Amino acid sequence: MYDLVFVALAIGLAVTIPGFISGLGVGLAGVAAAGATAEKPGEFSRMFVLEILSGTQGFYGFIGGIMIMMGTGILGGTFGLPEGVTGLAVLGAAVPIILQGFTAYPQGKVASASVSAISKNPKVFGSSVIYTVMVETYAILGFLTGFLLIYGLGIFG
Repeated sequence: MYDLVFVALAIGLAVTIPGFISGLGVGLAGVAAAGATAEKPGEFSRMFVLEILSGTQGFYGFIGGIMIMMGTGILGGTFGLPEGVTGLAVLGAAVPIILQGFTAYPQGKVASASVSAISKNPKVFGSSVIYTVMVETYAILGFLTGFLLIYGLGIFG
């Protein structure tokens, strides 16, 4: 019973926290993009690229939660863990997936500043995307670490 509680907690936190923080990041970038697009409607697609980058952490959390659901059988209704694996271990393996979500907020701040820069000088789009993607690097590392930990537990068979 406790294993199921910890696994459910891992899934819930892996999906909810990155999703919530991604909403904040997308909101920051979106506010800046809306204002800039009002002044320069032709820059919409560039502004949108910067805004959407701040939301990818929510996708990583969702994918992590789905991986745990599939690996533990919760998605199919046949919950089970391999011999020697506890629900607390699954929760521990999900921690990098949960915490990577917090990078969405600073990424939204970088994207917001980038929107401002592009509205002043569209030639800085490429460098602005690079600045924004640099924050993404750490989200990806967190997601990959969580994925490898979950895979290492052997819940995928």
